[in-house]
Amino acid sequence: MPRPLLLSLACALAMVLPATGRAEESARFDVLLRGLRVAEITLVARDDGRAYALAGQVRATGLVGAVARVRFDLQAEGLWESGVPQPRRYVEDVDTGRRASRVELRFDDDQPRIAWQDPAPPPEAVPPAQARGHADPLSALWRLARGGARAAICGFTLPVYDGARRSELSVAPATAPAECSGRYTRLAGFPPEEMAERRDFP
Repeated sequence: MPRPLLLSLACALAMVLPATGRAEESARFDVLLRGLRVAEITLVARDDGRAYALAGQVRATGLVGAVARVRFDLQAEGLWESGVPQPRRYVEDVDTGRRASRVELRFDDDQPRIAWQDPAPPPEAVPPAQARGHADPLSALWRLARGGARAAICGFTLPVYDGARRSELSVAPATAPAECSGRYTRLAGFPPEEMAERRDFP
């Protein structure tokens, strides 16, 4: 699953998950493409408004699953500060069909550091020192999907770092009581061919 699909996932989760306040929330749903089931997504979240712990999975299914190995296993935990996620730990084990990688990030205040990474990052990868103040992908997803007042989940920009790539999740202010649009932007650390292909995903 390409990372821009995380934005679509967040929008879907925002509709199916209730506002936080319970000890644990979970959701599972199918991703459809032209009426065909292409992926199954599950998310389990514990969030008491002060701290959160998340586990998410994406699996290709149907015909796509038969011909493409697309798999995301993500974990994240952190704290909330003025409505902004402050990650403490992030782990991913992913296979996008183009790239397979595993990494664990630890965050000291706003500074990420790589606890371990396999394989070694490619030459274009962004070092952690250049990603201060960034959230991990799953924390950024939860920032949008966790529910609550529409004004609270619209109108923000969040830089994202996964141990190699920097991107940005930007959500415009609400234009209607139940509507706001988002954009995912590749910033740095991606292969040159992916940057040339497309940078912005509305």
